[in-house]
Amino acid sequence: MNDKPNFTLKKSAVLATLITATLSAQAEETINRASAMELPDLDVVGTTPLPGTGLPIEKYAGNVQLIDSETIEEQNAVDLSETLFRNIGSIDINSSQNNPYQNDVHYRGFLASPLVGSAIGVSAFVDGVRVNEGFGDTVNWDLIPDFAISNISLIPGSNPLFGLNTLGGALSLQTKSGFQFDGTQLSLSIGDFGRRELTLEHGGNKGNFDYYFGGNLFKEDGWRQRSPSDVRQIFSKVGWENEVTDIDLSYTFADNDLIGNGFVPESHLAADRASVYTFPDQTKNSMHFVNLRGSHWFKR
Repeated sequence: MNDKPNFTLKKSAVLATLITATLSAQAEETINRASAMELPDLDVVGTTPLPGTGLPIEKYAGNVQLIDSETIEEQNAVDLSETLFRNIGSIDINSSQNNPYQNDVHYRGFLASPLVGSAIGVSAFVDGVRVNEGFGDTVNWDLIPDFAISNISLIPGSNPLFGLNTLGGALSLQTKSGFQFDGTQLSLSIGDFGRRELTLEHGGNKGNFDYYFGGNLFKEDGWRQRSPSDVRQIFSKVGWENEVTDIDLSYTFADNDLIGNGFVPESHLAADRASVYTFPDQTKNSMHFVNLRGSHWFKR
């Protein structure tokens, strides 16, 4: 009897087993290598400036500077531009128009100004609405009721989220509500050069509803000849909110007459520091602004 066929069969079976084990090991190694190349899940949290999404300020990749309503009230600045100058680093102001409501605001070399023709590089938003004018992107500070501001955020850097000409940064202003301001406040101030200012605020809430109303009257003769100014501002807001939803309807009215006479030759100033060269350099601004804003948090 010949045993060679059995021996050959056994040998083939062993060889097949070895090949199968080798292929299995190679397949397992390939799977392990593929698993090593897979990255874990990554959660990306987007940020939005108008208004914020509740992201802690320390997690924002930038030097965001904040001003709260208490600081604004304590300092009692004439207008918003002066408040920015007093509280935010890298900001300086100048008054080429010689009117307290028409200052140029410079931030790191970029400009927000009411003067048409200026190279604007800073955007401004009130309750999520951009207030740069459609022509020239100028910012009329007299149309922003600073008495109604709850907080101010300055977000530095160029960001396409803020629209065109946001080269140096963006200002985001949030207004007061009846939940933040509950009560009545009346303030009166009198100063040199015929300056008088009266501000009234009233707010409250009941259940999920809240309301806020404020008005400001400003009048001065100006420190120069023929330089009077009149500012009249009204702001009102009603809202409803619960734990996940917030709806606000606001109305802003302004009717202002600003005189900001320009530069004077030194020879004129030597004779009279209060003199003017040409007059009147007059700006009349009027506005009716209605804003409906809503937000809702979707639970995961």
